[in-house]
Amino acid sequence: MQINSQVGDVLEVAADVLISTANPWLNLSGGVNGAILSAVGPTIQEELHAHLKSQGISAVPAGTVVQSRAGNLPFNCILHAVAIDPFYDSSIELVRQTVAAALDLAIKAGAKTISTPTLATGYGPMSIADFGTAVAPLAGAPRFDGLSLTIVVRSETHRSELSKAISAAQAQA
Repeated sequence: MQINSQVGDVLEVAADVLISTANPWLNLSGGVNGAILSAVGPTIQEELHAHLKSQGISAVPAGTVVQSRAGNLPFNCILHAVAIDPFYDSSIELVRQTVAAALDLAIKAGAKTISTPTLATGYGPMSIADFGTAVAPLAGAPRFDGLSLTIVVRSETHRSELSKAISAAQAQA
């Protein structure tokens, strides 16, 4: 898998699939989720809550990825990735497992290009560098060959931190 990074708004980076941050209650309440709600209106929120209701649950476990439509956004679908627990805690391993699960689902959806923000770094406890460390090993996984993952960050400083962490993690592999 090829990993790219760029500065910008993840909702404006065209890709087959968007991996979005998500909380265990699948509420589009802040950060990228709030931006999705603002851009699309309540339809995706209603779809996510209907998913919970159909499962008879009020929240999903950490590591879960739920697919929804993308509304008017430039994606075929959105993969809502829960890389935090109900207390907004996370780890490099949880982020890695969650991104891997999202990439597997993206492949099933026929995606070749995927964009994502840095999961668990806003309301979650992870640094941008932690996210880079988490995803770097996935680049070498044969099941992700042919995919292009674009990680979208909000500043050049974050992009530099991310690139350094990915390079360091790949050098250790």
